[in-house]
Amino acid sequence: MAEILKEWLTERLQRPIKWEAEEFGDMMKNGNIIANVLLSYNVINEEKYYLIRSSNAAEDLKNNWKYLTVWLKDLQVQLNDVDLSNIMEGRGSTLLRLFYQIFLHLDKKDRTDFIKNERKMVSSLVQKKGNRFKVDKVNEQEESIVDDLSKPLLDEKQFIEWQRKKTEQVKDTYDFMRQKYSKILNKIEESKTPLKPVTQKSQKIKNKERIEMEKFALKHPCKFENYTYGQLLDLEKKAIERKKSLIDSEWAKNYMDNLYTRIHKKSDSEEFQKQMCNVISGSLWDLSVAEEEMKLDTELAKKVMKLSQFEKQMCTQLMETKQQARNLVQNRVQAEKEFADQREQQFNQYLDNIKEQIYLEVVEIDFEKKRQNMLHKKLYAEKIKRKRQFYYKICYDTLLSIIDYATKYAYFRKLIGDEIPDHFIHEWKTLYHKQQPIFDILDPMENILKEPGIDEEPAINQEEIIKLELNRQDILNENEFKEYHNFSYPWTLHLLIPNYDPESEERKYEYLGTKILGHVVYTLLEIKYPYPPPKPPANLPKFSVKALLRGLPDRSITIAMQILLNLRRIHVVRLESAINFCLRRFKIEMIGCVDIDLSFDKFILAAQEEENKELLRMMKVDEDVASKTIDTNVNAISGPLPLNTKQTQTPKSIPEEDIILSTAADLGKYAYETLNFGNSLTDHLLAAMIVEYIKDQENITGFVIVNYPNSYRQAQILEETFSGCAPPDIGELDDTDDIYLEENIIKHRKKEIDPYKEFRASKLVNDPHKKKTDVPFDSYFTCYIKLQEVEDILQEFVIWNLTEDNSELIDRFYATLGINYSMYYEVIEKDLLAQICKYIIGDYIMPLKSCDKLFGENVLSSLDFPSSDDKRTKSKTVKPEISNGKYKERIRRGSRTSKMSFNNELEVVKAPDSNEDIPDKTTILLETASGDNESKSITSNEDLKVLAGEENWVYGEIPIAEIIGIALATCWEEIEKTYIRDMQQLFLAKRLQMNCLIPYTRFIKDKMEQIISLPSHKQDLVSDFQKDYNEFESDWRDIDVTKNEWHCRVKELQNKLYHICDERKLYAQQQRQVLISENWAMEELTTMVNTFISCIQTELNRSILTFQILHDFYFAMIKHMPSNDRLCSKDLTKILKESEETSGSRKGGEDKLYRQLKAAFQDLQLKNTKVDYSNNPFNFVIENNVKYALKVIKDTNDAYRSLISREYSEIAKNSPPIKKKDENTSEEIINYEEIFKQNALKCIEEWTVAINGEMFRVNLRLLALQYKCYQDMKLFNDHIYRTFMDVQNDINIYYINEIKAVDRLSKYLQMAVERGRKITETLILEYDGLTIDPNLLQFAPPEPPTDKGQIAQVVQDTDFKVGQLARLRTQFKIVAPTGIILQQAFIYLLQDFIFFGKESCEGPLFPEAWKRLDPEHVPKLVYLLFGDTTYVDWREFLIYCLNIRFPVLGELLEVRGNFRCTDLDSTELISRDDFLIEELWFEQDFDPNDKCSQLRKNLTKHFLFELFETAQNKMNYSAFLLAFCKSIDPIEGFSTALSMAVGKKICFRLVECQEVMCNMIKLKKYKAECLACALKCTGQFLDKLITNVVNTCEGTTIIELAYTEPFSMSDKKGKKGRSTISKAKTIESTQSARLPKTQNISASKSKTTQSATDVKTTFICKPCEEETETVHVKLPEKEDVEEEHKSEPQVDPNLVYAVNQDVIWNVLQICLPWNFVLLPEEKVTPYVQQVKAVMKCLEVDTDNGDIYVCKFVTDSNVCKLLHKVKKFTVLNLTEIMCNVFL
Repeated sequence: MAEILKEWLTERLQRPIKWEAEEFGDMMKNGNIIANVLLSYNVINEEKYYLIRSSNAAEDLKNNWKYLTVWLKDLQVQLNDVDLSNIMEGRGSTLLRLFYQIFLHLDKKDRTDFIKNERKMVSSLVQKKGNRFKVDKVNEQEESIVDDLSKPLLDEKQFIEWQRKKTEQVKDTYDFMRQKYSKILNKIEESKTPLKPVTQKSQKIKNKERIEMEKFALKHPCKFENYTYGQLLDLEKKAIERKKSLIDSEWAKNYMDNLYTRIHKKSDSEEFQKQMCNVISGSLWDLSVAEEEMKLDTELAKKVMKLSQFEKQMCTQLMETKQQARNLVQNRVQAEKEFADQREQQFNQYLDNIKEQIYLEVVEIDFEKKRQNMLHKKLYAEKIKRKRQFYYKICYDTLLSIIDYATKYAYFRKLIGDEIPDHFIHEWKTLYHKQQPIFDILDPMENILKEPGIDEEPAINQEEIIKLELNRQDILNENEFKEYHNFSYPWTLHLLIPNYDPESEERKYEYLGTKILGHVVYTLLEIKYPYPPPKPPANLPKFSVKALLRGLPDRSITIAMQILLNLRRIHVVRLESAINFCLRRFKIEMIGCVDIDLSFDKFILAAQEEENKELLRMMKVDEDVASKTIDTNVNAISGPLPLNTKQTQTPKSIPEEDIILSTAADLGKYAYETLNFGNSLTDHLLAAMIVEYIKDQENITGFVIVNYPNSYRQAQILEETFSGCAPPDIGELDDTDDIYLEENIIKHRKKEIDPYKEFRASKLVNDPHKKKTDVPFDSYFTCYIKLQEVEDILQEFVIWNLTEDNSELIDRFYATLGINYSMYYEVIEKDLLAQICKYIIGDYIMPLKSCDKLFGENVLSSLDFPSSDDKRTKSKTVKPEISNGKYKERIRRGSRTSKMSFNNELEVVKAPDSNEDIPDKTTILLETASGDNESKSITSNEDLKVLAGEENWVYGEIPIAEIIGIALATCWEEIEKTYIRDMQQLFLAKRLQMNCLIPYTRFIKDKMEQIISLPSHKQDLVSDFQKDYNEFESDWRDIDVTKNEWHCRVKELQNKLYHICDERKLYAQQQRQVLISENWAMEELTTMVNTFISCIQTELNRSILTFQILHDFYFAMIKHMPSNDRLCSKDLTKILKESEETSGSRKGGEDKLYRQLKAAFQDLQLKNTKVDYSNNPFNFVIENNVKYALKVIKDTNDAYRSLISREYSEIAKNSPPIKKKDENTSEEIINYEEIFKQNALKCIEEWTVAINGEMFRVNLRLLALQYKCYQDMKLFNDHIYRTFMDVQNDINIYYINEIKAVDRLSKYLQMAVERGRKITETLILEYDGLTIDPNLLQFAPPEPPTDKGQIAQVVQDTDFKVGQLARLRTQFKIVAPTGIILQQAFIYLLQDFIFFGKESCEGPLFPEAWKRLDPEHVPKLVYLLFGDTTYVDWREFLIYCLNIRFPVLGELLEVRGNFRCTDLDSTELISRDDFLIEELWFEQDFDPNDKCSQLRKNLTKHFLFELFETAQNKMNYSAFLLAFCKSIDPIEGFSTALSMAVGKKICFRLVECQEVMCNMIKLKKYKAECLACALKCTGQFLDKLITNVVNTCEGTTIIELAYTEPFSMSDKKGKKGRSTISKAKTIESTQSARLPKTQNISASKSKTTQSATDVKTTFICKPCEEETETVHVKLPEKEDVEEEHKSEPQVDPNLVYAVNQDVIWNVLQICLPWNFVLLPEEKVTPYVQQVKAVMKCLEVDTDNGDIYVCKFVTDSNVCKLLHKVKKFTVLNLTEIMCNVFL
């Protein structure tokens, strides 16, 4: 469309039109071009066109569009105020819409004019016929109506007519003079002829007129009276009354009616006459034209005949030419017509193609959108799946680890039989936290230390298992070493070492020595592994002003800003200027190689984003401004001609590869390529361009960057480009704690640029140096200003505290740094501009400077910039702060005090210039923000001496040779590596040793248990005695002598058995001593002590090497060369099993120390003495080694202290030489020696603190190892002691049990002998017990218990006890807590409970009669109880089993009412006490005198409460009552449930409530008809009202009143609200074509009568009488109707006929959830749709959509459902059981 408008305007105006947004708006907003277009279409003439001014002044614009708005209305182009304001502002979009509307209207007019012109041309070529008739105009005489008011006018008619004619003459004269004057003005140039206002001369009054005026004044003199205020009010009232009387008079009304009638009549007649005149004048004009053409042709023919032959030939040729012209015209008309048709066809085809293309694109877009949505869904599903798998794996592994931990804990608890030592629990916790298996992978663990033989090759699986176990042990080693190094549990010092004081002086010097050692180590590591060089800052001069300005609305403001800042030599930097500078530099330097075309239009077309297009437009404007200066002085801007150009007539072509571009040109090249492809310029490229642009500016002291950066990312890149130091990342500033997956965290982890970062760290000491990352970030810029435009500055809410909701991240960042200033303004005026420049310069410290001093004299006052005299505040300047302390801490962590804390509102602290002189800002010690604080800190530092290694200590810096530093660093790395590896291996050995403790104790117990329980021949002796006794004759058993003999034999058997038991006990004790004598514990303790001695040796070696490292380091610093003295470590004494002395090839015997320890330890074990600290023989070995190691460390420390003192004396003696006049010693040498001496003294002090700290550190480590050894040995000894004591206790217990068994056997045999009977049962005397065959009853059956007053329940064979039902309820609740269970599952449960349930002490679960059921009978029983359904409610089964009476509706409603009174909050919950107090319907069935009956009643109530209990001591009584809503008829049961829901009885039988329901339905229909009638009546009334209004406004309506008979009084009584409105016959005037046709309604058809039954309720309005049938009712029948009306059924207020649909749905969903909730699928359960269909049919019977219950329950589908489910049917369980058995 833009191209069509462009072609149209170019064709009309005959000149090209620029279509850029700004130029198009500036060109079109004055309306001159639109006036040209209207003039070209003859819409306006030249006189109107002359009214349009071509200037852009505000007044001219208003006048121009004032005329244009009127002219455009003639074209039906309407402009509102918003469009006018947008057009006068130069908005291109509004102008384009306006031109499009003008084009549509004028193009149509152009086509119409073309057709008219062609028709005229054709008509001029065709000969016209003569006039057939003559028309004479006849003046129509209007009917004269003379009124009193019009009579004076008619008398003066001739004067009025003369005045009209005179007015027309004056108008014609004026038009002629105006036309003539406008033609003259067209020839005069507007610029050369200034316009002069026309001065009008005051007209003088003639004498004659003055005399007449005086006569009139004398004739009618003016009376001046001094009226009071009351008289004036009376006069005003009288005038108003006269006026009102005149207006309200009958004569005025008649006159106005006649006047309206004449006006309408005249308007109609004038319109008709005008149309007739147009038609007649048109036809007359055509005839006159044709007649004149005929006359011309006749005259021409006559003249031709008189001419010569030649002339006749010429005329013939002319006629032929004329005919050809006619043919050409016809052909042209035909061609134009065909061309128009073809163009229309092509245009339609084009539109169809566009529509088809748009449709295809829409289809493709929809398809792509669906595909993308589907892809996103799949990706999201896959992401969720993987996330769930990942989380599942984590949870699964965690659960397995917890299970392993619990299993191993239980296993060890079973093995130990007591509490598990903390050593093992701590190890398992470590494995759990490190995500390692808790159980040992390799079993036994000792195999991990074995090395395979030469010929043996380990299997692949075995090798993998060993690797996994090694990895597991390495993790434990690292963790245990970490705990040991950090003194964490179990190495906690206050728990390990008695009387440990963490605040002692030794701990202080140990801490300082560790820091000194860290200083030494990290200094050496930095020498070996240097830091990567930092990123250099931008190569810019030291500017005093570096400001950022955001939110500047207009580019033109920067020009005025630059004028104000010129005095301070501060340059205003715009982003587009920087980009254009680099592009121009690239273009200039590429001259001679490639011609670079900087076409911004091409860049704009290629750009894809709107932001890029806006930036390119600004670049284009900046380039146009700069190009003018470049054309005038190219050399001044571009400098000398580049080397790539040659000043010859034919420039030399240089290959592009050989061209070396400058940095700015190189950046311009990247920008040029990026813009060509339509991509965005990166933030890094823009920052580099700004730097190059500032470099190019000469003689400036500062700069301000306008409208950049606009985001924190851009600010981060800009800060890093200028200062070389990057601000914190966005992730570090974010307050939210997002949870990421581990794999995502690994992917997004930054790559470290430092390759030596891992090597530069030590695992033993920390780095005491201040890290570079600890130095806070400080902005390169001095000021950050953000402008914000507001409508009303006084009502604007100023933001002081910046948060995430009210600010951007860049604002909060600079506010934290203390350089953020927010300026709120309404309009940027001169004062606000000066204030912005002041903040840029930095003039906000009191006292403020004047504007003349800042900007120059009269610079601000002479600045061409708008200002205002309004004294009202139009701007506010705010310095906001950050309210989020956590975010502020992240940015300023460890930084100096905020700049906002110590200054007033106008003060700002700029970065001091001294900081710029320091090359590396990261190594600067931060200064405090207050001078008082500085003085206090200096004073305190002077008073208190800082020790070496403390926080404020400055380490001595003396350069050390790089090769020495690398050698020492390598030496320390080897020391650290060896120390850590040795300690970890020793901890592994100790751990493996401790892990063998539990298996060994288990082995001891198992072995001793086997020894104790060895078989014996006791059973043989018993069997032989029993055989001999049973074979003895029975007759001799009763003789006393025989009994005595057998008693003696029993005693002999008892002694033999005692002897066997004693032998077994002695043998077990001997085996226990043998196990003790094996000395396993002794050997393991020896190994453990040696392991700890090795740890002490490792610590001693590390300490000696650390002393050596410190000596070499500081000696190399002081002497510049390390000493050749080396320290040697001392070996400690270990416990050796064999002596080292050998004789020949034979090894020596046991070591003497080992032999002594072995004898002492074995003696303690054999005596069952508990080994503790006082009697442990290994303690003195550990103590001796520790004492020896401490002595070695003390001697080494003393030796180094003496060495240090000598070095200190030597350095102190060396004093700097005194400079004399004759000496040539320079000041630099003296200063160097003084600095060297100070640093050397510092090194001496550090060395001293370091060796002392190392000594205290080793002392603490050795003590920790010593007491840890004591602790582990005590744990080991205690467990071994407890194990052997448990074995001894087992031996004693087993022996006692054996003796008891022998005694029981002897007593049993003695009883048998005394009674004289055989021992027929089997006697088994095995192990430590006696077993008698249980088939023989030794005691008589117990007597039945006596009645103690307890009341038992008396039940029938099929009746359940309440206790049985309670147990069943408990079992059912476990399976289905909600009460709903699958029918098949319920059948399985009943079968299991009946046939497989075990009896308990409480008796069986089911009565005896139930046990006669077969498994096949259970499904039949369930079907008879619940019907054909998928789910059942097991609570109903238990209610049937209670065998209580079901209530009627009245009883249920009474109980419900009582519960409601208790439940005042309508929570449907009731407590147990309230429920038990309430009397239920079945309580009357229990005999009050029968205790059993009363007990069952109470138990039943408790059972019912617990059956429906929803919370603790709370029951849902609604569910309880609904469960008892049953009846023999299921429909009645369902209605009972509905009654329970609504609280009233419901009428559900159609016979009982059919008449009432029918009347209610009829009443509802009647109300609906009345409502429809009222709506119809209202509509007709409104139509009639609108018709009357139209008739009044456009024509005259004549109304003829018709006579209608009045209604009788009886009709009035019978019809309420009926009025006797007569019908009117309407006769409409023919002048109004818009009026509807007349509707004649006769009075006879409008008469209607009503029936006697509807007299009091029927209301018929007037419009509805047409549709009502006429029914004549005789009066005598009225009495009969009234009698029938008396017998009409009335609505019972105590009954409910219709209920809400929600009530029905709630009852169905609660009572039948398996049909309406659990299975909502339509194919599985169609009941939901069936009930919905029934309700939809029945909801029309009521106004609010309620359902009549009697109609609902009679529906076939509902009846089938209610009879099928048996939910609401009362059943007898006994009868069902009988049916099942039959």
